[in-house]
Amino acid sequence: MTFPVTGYVVFVYNDKIGSHAPQFKSMDEAESFANGVRVTTNLTVSEPMPIVLTDQIKMPLKGGG
Repeated sequence: MTFPVTGYVVFVYNDKIGSHAPQFKSMDEAESFANGVRVTTNLTVSEPMPIVLTDQIKMPLKGGG
């Protein structure tokens, strides 16, 4: 069974601000963001990594009241 790629994440890190991991719908958006941050800042930026659905859990929503 193959699980689908549901998005892409780029890890960004700096000693003063900590870590941040924005997510994107496509590889192109993630690459554009990562390259833009690399060019304009001195933050540590990862290559885009795929987010893969590995398990699907459905829970009933509680009704209002």
